[in-house]
Amino acid sequence: MSIPAMETEHRFAMPRRAFVGGLSASLISCAAPRSSWSTTTADVIIIGAGLAGLHAAHLIEKAGYKAILLEANNRTGGRLHTLDDLPGRPDAGGIQVGAGYDRFRAIADRLGVERYVPPPSPRGSLYNIGGQSLTAADWPVSPANNLAATEKSIHPDGLLFSYLAALPVFENTGDWMTAAALKLDISLRDYLVAQGASAEALRLIGANLNGNSLDEQSALHMARSLAIFRAGGTGPTRYVRGGSQRMTDAMTSALRSDIILDSNVVAIAGDGNGAEVTLADGRKFGARQAISTIPFSVLRTVRLSAPLPTAVQNSIAQLAYTRASFAYLLADDPFWKQDGLPETIWSDDPILGRVFVLGEDPPMLKVWTNGSGADLVDAMDPEAVGAAMIAKIEKARPSARGKLKFLRFVSWQQNPFARGVYHHIGTGQGAALAETVAFQGDRIHFAGEHMARVASGMEGALESGERAALRALAGLS
Repeated sequence: MSIPAMETEHRFAMPRRAFVGGLSASLISCAAPRSSWSTTTADVIIIGAGLAGLHAAHLIEKAGYKAILLEANNRTGGRLHTLDDLPGRPDAGGIQVGAGYDRFRAIADRLGVERYVPPPSPRGSLYNIGGQSLTAADWPVSPANNLAATEKSIHPDGLLFSYLAALPVFENTGDWMTAAALKLDISLRDYLVAQGASAEALRLIGANLNGNSLDEQSALHMARSLAIFRAGGTGPTRYVRGGSQRMTDAMTSALRSDIILDSNVVAIAGDGNGAEVTLADGRKFGARQAISTIPFSVLRTVRLSAPLPTAVQNSIAQLAYTRASFAYLLADDPFWKQDGLPETIWSDDPILGRVFVLGEDPPMLKVWTNGSGADLVDAMDPEAVGAAMIAKIEKARPSARGKLKFLRFVSWQQNPFARGVYHHIGTGQGAALAETVAFQGDRIHFAGEHMARVASGMEGALESGERAALRALAGLS
């Protein structure tokens, strides 16, 4: 029996095929004992309605099979999350559509999702080091510059890339999975020390690392990231008009499959007969195949019963996820255009991190903290975080005084359905992740940006969703 779709004017403004809470008794009753899983709820159950899950569902539908998506949140999109209730609709998750995002572009074109090239931003940063504000011209001779003599001319936000230049260059973006590349799976700290980085360089690099720490992050991850960047194609980076979540909204609306929101999965089981998924409220769903797009940071809290290689089990249990917390501030006017200083603030203060201008109409700022800085602000009351950040921005940039208002604090690691903003290869995790990405399950398949081979971010999520769908389809044939 089909389930009537909820109206689009529902309080969550959900697309046509999304449902909150439960299903009708007739569908729930289809969840059968293990002996008959193959004839139960759907051909494929997809856990997670972000980019990977939605793309996989489209491919399953296109092949003529029935899919059901279970989404723990009260919206689709996953870590594509546009803050529609804030001025300017800023994004809290994925933002940039790179020139090499071929799948993303093709899907957006098919669904009529508009992208645009943002106006160019002035280059450079205002450095806030040890409480002092410095321009790029000030930095080399500033008393706050405690770098080694050979490093003094390198700006703080350029230190990491100056040392990464010595990393081996991968011919293909998937080469990070090879035995030769896995020799780079040492801590980023050890790699930088071997390259001659001073203690002060290590401190500054760690202050705004897109990761958690120099010790936890692998040099292999940086080599893979550089390879993906180099292969990114030509052309400008684009943004989605109205926010990145418009992409997943369009993908959701284009599906015929039922998407059941507020469906927190607590157990996944699979054997030769099929797969069964259990929700926190006790409901069970059976299918011939299952695709889990749950981040491993969350999947490790789910009861998973399936024959998995040790490497896959280790990746699920240990794969690193970057802790990132953001604050959104509204300004009375674009003061950064009036004081002659660079727009972006780059600080070694863990509460300040990096401050980005989001736009001028309305004038909005985003404060981005990572790792231990994110841990610090997470432990504070959000209003106190906002007040502390504003005070530090006003000190670093006097033209901001009295002009900022705190609007919102977003912590991805505090989100129980994310527990981090994106994955990275932690020290010593490369071999297990490579084997996990290559793993082909019998009934249960994994997808999500953490399962990408050759791409990253939003494109990586789509790549993995496509591969998982093809594996599930092979199991249905």
